[in-house]
Amino acid sequence: MKIEVTNTELEVLSALRLSALRNKVKLSDGVNWSNGVNRSDGVNLSNGVNRSDGVNRSYGVNMSDGVNRSDGVNLSNGVNMSDGVNRSDGVNRSYGILNCFGVDKAIFLADKPRTYTIFGKEVSKERFDEVWEKIHIKCGSWRPTYNNIKALYLKHGSDWKKTPVSEAQEIPTQEVGICMPQKAIDYVKSLPEFNAEMFEKITGIK
Repeated sequence: MKIEVTNTELEVLSALRLSALRNKVKLSDGVNWSNGVNRSDGVNLSNGVNRSDGVNRSYGVNMSDGVNRSDGVNLSNGVNMSDGVNRSDGVNRSYGILNCFGVDKAIFLADKPRTYTIFGKEVSKERFDEVWEKIHIKCGSWRPTYNNIKALYLKHGSDWKKTPVSEAQEIPTQEVGICMPQKAIDYVKSLPEFNAEMFEKITGIK
């Protein structure tokens, strides 16, 4: 089937292509005030970004997600106000980080291993994976939520363009666990790592 394209549509496509070339933006969505962006979404005030999502005020970012005000970030996720980060996740206000997980305010650090905890108690990867899987099965779609943005999103047809984000409100801690499935509550309370005080502080459930 032959597809007809009007002159107006060609003009629009040409304009979009020219704009992308001028800003060196390729295969990317939601890009604002940024240069040299390739295959990346949600990029703001950033330069030299490749295959990365959720990047804000950052430079030299490659295959990394959730990067904010950071420079020289490669194959890393959840990086905030940090420079020279490579193959590391969960890095905050740090400099010169390589092969690390869960780093906060560190200068030149390498090979910090990932740790697994349940209620603040360190556990093995196998134990963590076991509880992680079971708690997600028992909770279903429920997650600890501290604002009503998701409810507003669903209320307005699951369309972010129609969602009145400005109407978002904080959910008091004591109400967070109201809809948590009882079978999930029972499972959590049965864990040998369970901490009643911490659980109540997070969910409001006694």
